[in-house]
Amino acid sequence: MHTSQPIPPSYFKPRLIAAGLHFLASILIFSLLLFIIITLWYPQPHFSASGGWQGLIIVALVDLVLGPCLTLIIYNTSKPKKELLTDLSLIILLQVAALSYGVHTVYTQRPAALVFWEDKFYTVPAAVFDQQKISLDKLKVFSTQQPALIYAEKPHNAAGLKAMLVMLNEQQRPPFQLLPLYRPLNDYKATIFAQGIDIDEVIQANADMAAQLQQLLAKSHTQQADNIYLVLESKYQNIILVFNTDIELLGFLKAPYK
Repeated sequence: MHTSQPIPPSYFKPRLIAAGLHFLASILIFSLLLFIIITLWYPQPHFSASGGWQGLIIVALVDLVLGPCLTLIIYNTSKPKKELLTDLSLIILLQVAALSYGVHTVYTQRPAALVFWEDKFYTVPAAVFDQQKISLDKLKVFSTQQPALIYAEKPHNAAGLKAMLVMLNEQQRPPFQLLPLYRPLNDYKATIFAQGIDIDEVIQANADMAAQLQQLLAKSHTQQADNIYLVLESKYQNIILVFNTDIELLGFLKAPYK
């Protein structure tokens, strides 16, 4: 009767070492990407509200899981050296290609502008402007902040409304994504502030947001009644932006997830 021989530990050890080294290298790359995503592409509150966290999961799966797992499966010291190097090169190329795709997706979905339309702000990702072949440098005319804070003006006459409807029909986009409607935020203070929400009603229904507000007021050295509270509608989580009367952004309050 044939009995299978146990696999010696020496069979697994080189694989585990190779996969471990690959994982450590991936950790270094992931740490750099994490810093870029959180600080440059998705500064708070956009990391949680606009998909930064979801994008980070994609990057982590590709960088920390795919490459090291493939190395663990394929690495075999019994192979000829040339064949082994070829296998490892293919793994690295596959990982780089998948990682590049994931990072590109995260990058294009980063918030480029917060546009006020009618009664609230909307997050507009960079991909929206890329699709319209609009350079993000054009947003600097309206705002030097990142993401840019912009007002979208609804036309007041029949000709303007007709032109807007034509654009909406042609581009199949909401008005807050149309560059011709953009105006500097500071020019519309009164209109914007008239849309401020009743923050008392909000914090009475949410103890966590009440605590956030107290921390923000202490940090900004302001009183609750001094500020204006406006809604920012994002993909994953709505936010309340807090402005002073000079329309300077003081901070934000995170609403419960959608």
